Amino acid sequence: MPAPRALRLAELALALAVLALPSAIEAQAVPLRGGAGVVRGVVLAGPDDPVPYAVIALQPRFPQRFTDAAGAFAFTRVPAGTYHLLARQVGFKPLDTTVVVAADAQVVVNVTLERLTVELEAITVVAAQGCTQPGPPDASAPELAALFEQLRESAQQYKLLATTYQFRYRMARTFTDLDEVGNRLARTVDTVSYLSSALVHYRPGDVVGTATLPDGSAAPAVVLPTLTDLADSVFQAHHCFTFAGRVPQDGAEVLRFHFRPPEGLAVPDLEGDVDLDPGTYQIRRASVSLTHAELAQTGVRAASSTITFAEVLPNIVVQKRVVSVEELTAPPLRSGAKYVARYVEDQTLAGVTFLHPLPGAQPAAP
Repeated sequence: MPAPRALRLAELALALAVLALPSAIEAQAVPLRGGAGVVRGVVLAGPDDPVPYAVIALQPRFPQRFTDAAGAFAFTRVPAGTYHLLARQVGFKPLDTTVVVAADAQVVVNVTLERLTVELEAITVVAAQGCTQPGPPDASAPELAALFEQLRESAQQYKLLATTYQFRYRMARTFTDLDEVGNRLARTVDTVSYLSSALVHYRPGDVVGTATLPDGSAAPAVVLPTLTDLADSVFQAHHCFTFAGRVPQDGAEVLRFHFRPPEGLAVPDLEGDVDLDPGTYQIRRASVSLTHAELAQTGVRAASSTITFAEVLPNIVVQKRVVSVEELTAPPLRSGAKYVARYVEDQTLAGVTFLHPLPGAQPAAP
């Protein structure tokens, strides 16, 4: 969002009251001309410590958007009235406050977010087991609920990024066919472009769709959950979530959630793990397996995917790599004959182009 036009010093004077501001808020007001007001400011983690790309909203009129790389934001053409200013970022406690805007006034609001600390020792680590009461963690386990909220906040921020700002991302794909002992039988490569807003939403028991192969043909494929699904009430209501604790992964330690569908669900669905960074609580990795894979497609006995996430801008996370594997049942063959026992599709991020750029910066190389 462009910054408001500069004001002459002679025009600066107190013009309105700001109500219900906690100690984390610093605000001042100055007059403008033209009827509508401006609310601008910076989201901080402390003195001279801006929070890049925090989520900010001025409700009810102005929906969520991102601050810029320096944590700055501005809402222009704000009619006089009372508003709720909301500030969010993964790894911080959310902050809501009330701002009253008078006509022809500019309000400068500096918001300081408090870093989140979760007492992991207070969270019960649960081994994977049957799911009898699906749904997200509730207030009966406050530390677990606070940690899960970081996963949900990551998902909500990705949805804002994908739908409001929209971006195209290119994935370099490698398709490999392997025999029963791992020998390569065939390999094909291509590059495909996706639109972030073209989301396929999770539907219980309906997780097999189609994918386009390099030769242009269509083939059955597992519909992977996206970050937006993890924030979706339908996905949450049809899965159990448990905390698996601190676990090593790819040479680092992560915080792992396990999710699984309800017991007794006799159709293909999704189960797996989601890993969070223990310092920032940003999502880093997800692994997903198809339950009842044999019912999804004839000849398939297992299907799984691993998704790795990375920041393309500070606090802006997208998927960097997706590796999907299908294990096939052995067909009736003559002795010694070779057959495809495993399909591997490896997608790596090759570039990101924002159609509605975020304020302040261009994406870093993947």
